[in-house]
Amino acid sequence: MHNFWRALKLTFKYKWNIVGIIISSLCLALCWGGNIATVYPLVQVSFQGDTVSGWLDKELASQTDRLTNLKKERDEILGKAGSKEQTQELTSHDRQRVSSLDVQIENGEKTLKKYRLAQPYVNRWTPDDPFLTVVMLMVFVLVATLIKSVCTFFHSFLSSRIGQLGSFELRSLFFRKMLGYEVTFFSQRGVADATSRFTSDMWQLSNGLTLTYGKALREPLKMIVCIAGAAIVSWQLLLFTFLFVPVAAILIRWLAKSLKRVVRRAMVQMAQLYGRIDETFRAIRVVKSFNRERYELAKFRLANKTYFKRGMKTAKYDAMTSPLTECLGIGMLVCAIMAGAYLVIYQKTSLFGIPTSSRPLDLGSLILFYGFLIGASDPARRLTDIFTNIQSACAAADRIYEIIDREPTIKNIDAPKRLERFQNSIVFDNVSYEYPLEVNSPIAAERKRVRFEDLMKETGQKALLKVSSAFGKKKQEVETVQNAAAPMPQREAEAESRLVLQGVSLEIKFGETVAIVGRSGCGKSTLTSMIPRFLDPVSGRVLIDGVPLTELRISDVRDQIGLVSQDSILFNDTVYENIRYGRPTATREEIYAAAREAYADEFIREELADGYETVVGPGGGALSGGQRQRISLARALLKDPRIFILDEATSQIDLQSERYIHQALKKFVGGRTTIMVTHRLGAIQLADRVVVMNEGTVQFVGTHEDALKKSAFYAGLWASEELDEE
Repeated sequence: MHNFWRALKLTFKYKWNIVGIIISSLCLALCWGGNIATVYPLVQVSFQGDTVSGWLDKELASQTDRLTNLKKERDEILGKAGSKEQTQELTSHDRQRVSSLDVQIENGEKTLKKYRLAQPYVNRWTPDDPFLTVVMLMVFVLVATLIKSVCTFFHSFLSSRIGQLGSFELRSLFFRKMLGYEVTFFSQRGVADATSRFTSDMWQLSNGLTLTYGKALREPLKMIVCIAGAAIVSWQLLLFTFLFVPVAAILIRWLAKSLKRVVRRAMVQMAQLYGRIDETFRAIRVVKSFNRERYELAKFRLANKTYFKRGMKTAKYDAMTSPLTECLGIGMLVCAIMAGAYLVIYQKTSLFGIPTSSRPLDLGSLILFYGFLIGASDPARRLTDIFTNIQSACAAADRIYEIIDREPTIKNIDAPKRLERFQNSIVFDNVSYEYPLEVNSPIAAERKRVRFEDLMKETGQKALLKVSSAFGKKKQEVETVQNAAAPMPQREAEAESRLVLQGVSLEIKFGETVAIVGRSGCGKSTLTSMIPRFLDPVSGRVLIDGVPLTELRISDVRDQIGLVSQDSILFNDTVYENIRYGRPTATREEIYAAAREAYADEFIREELADGYETVVGPGGGALSGGQRQRISLARALLKDPRIFILDEATSQIDLQSERYIHQALKKFVGGRTTIMVTHRLGAIQLADRVVVMNEGTVQFVGTHEDALKKSAFYAGLWASEELDEE
């Protein structure tokens, strides 16, 4: 509930919207109670063939006679004692009776005073005919209903608006936080989990905010008005009908906890379902080429069935809510009817010796009391309808704020230094890095928590944990049992990590072109990913111009880096906008020039239907691999970076496109530092030096010719590449 409250606080700045919601809710609740209040004059006045003024005159006379009789009875009792000061001489029964009569007389005089104050206005503004009195009451009901309908419209509209505004703020915050996370966050967790939180969970939370300002605010106000009306009739009788409230509170609290738990698990399973869909459709070519449709369908059905089971658990608790509250509500109403019938039929003023009213209830008052109870039961029923949605919103808020509250592992220090212009060298000083084999993602953590709870239920160690927590041992016990709950292969995976780089030391001068070569998995891309701080080494340092990267402002470093990777990512926009992405302030001529330098201008103008205004499709799917890569190169060239990184930029394109890119690079590498992760002959020939890597270490650094002579490993790579080229 804490995180849902945090989301709710985001909406507090829309004060006028909230004021409008509160005013419309109050008007709606008052009209609701006012309509019910017309029951009394209808039953007690109009249906008796009387008018309001006539009824009031009779009430004044009746109340006056009643006060006279009460005073007479009191005086007779006091006469036994001789005076009021000598009441100690009376019996205890007589003293109690005198005290009761004093209270009744005081209440009666207050009522009489109210009647006399209202009499002039009633005589002036109410009809003298019984039927016209009914007409007046019906007009009041109609007007109140119209006002209630208008208020309902504004209340629903404003509550929906503030719910959307809250989710708007939260989506922006969520997206901003996601953009601030390190690159490995997305590769380790997958995009599907974030998509699930950003769409399904965000919708649940938005719906919860709307309901909080909508039904969750409106219906309780209607209940309060009705309960207040019932209390005015007889607050003692109202308290008697609330005997079931503590039981209801305990059961609803149990339902809330259970429902929130199963909803959260269902959301985790939904994220896994998204991941299954995303992975299958991204690899659809592989699936079809190996005829694995049945296999993928089976895996999807398994994930879908698990989600179905989670959903049915949610449905089970949701289905329990309405019958439970209805039974409790009917129980309260039955108690009220029996108690009220007893008081009216026998003209009593007490139940079980407890006073319920100062005077016996009449039929009209009792029917009005029941009307208010029924009027309160309808909002209560509506509140049970939103119970599941609010719990879902709380679970969604927990999942969303789980990401928002996470601190990025790669971020600026409190007072970072500025990197004005790179001009000296990049130094890797004894750098090591390791990838964890098992990522402790929220999904994995949730799975472990579920396994832990299941194990507690099976072994009965929940009580043990509660006892041990009193001695400060809970955390240790939980960790022990959690580890026991995890399968052995997983525990081993979580305890280990894969070493990718080990003690790498390397200096790259400004203006130098360096080719980093080696077998797949030797750490080439990991090494270059440290320059723009996509990764930080677990030990050692990376320095630019003698300053550790961790002390420099990240944006300053990345402003001077141009990157072209083997996965040429384009956005679903025009070719022009994709190139301009490298430098948004560039002019149209500068964009055209960058395209020409990348040998992309010709095919853009001649082969694409709309030239530079051609939309490339999601991920650039409307273009070939070579075309996408040249546009990516143009984007990087437009930035005119001081550090140019090509990570296997030509590994997945055709020979013609590779030649174009090599020609572009020959013109572009001068006057900047260029780092190429490659194994292609043409790219290596552009390099001043070759860095040979094997199993996470640097084996040789030197020219291509020296590497062939002094590094047997490099010579073997070169020979195999020559065969491939041939």
